[in-house]
Amino acid sequence: MDITDFILKLALIGGDPVLYILILMSIISIGVIIERIIVIKNVEKELLNYNPLDLKLTLEKRLGILATFGNNAPFIGLFGTVLGVIKAFYDLGASSDFGIKVVMQGISEALVATAMGLFVAIPSVIAYNYFVRKIKTLLLIYEYEKNKNC
Repeated sequence: MDITDFILKLALIGGDPVLYILILMSIISIGVIIERIIVIKNVEKELLNYNPLDLKLTLEKRLGILATFGNNAPFIGLFGTVLGVIKAFYDLGASSDFGIKVVMQGISEALVATAMGLFVAIPSVIAYNYFVRKIKTLLLIYEYEKNKNC
């Protein structure tokens, strides 16, 4: 078995494993967003009780997850689409039934991975940008209040 056959066998699995990864990423993303909202609300109540380092670390914790998911989910979805298209064309070649219906059905199933990638990425990027702005605002307020009290 050469490398092309090996890769083809992997590709013929289709986009399903990619969809499972994207669903997991979506669940993690939602969890991080909820956790960050709760933490930021708690920090706002106790803002001046933090030291500068702890405040920054507390506010920025887990934001990298949202940034990573937001940047990479579309590519993961595209990878699932490519795998799905490979499988669709392979199935078309192996089938005695030929026609536009066979091709379109396989491609439409493959495009689900792209849609799912965007479904994960868009809320992650929106939340990440919101939290970054909110953190900058809280750090400015903290700095102003600490300097005012000196």
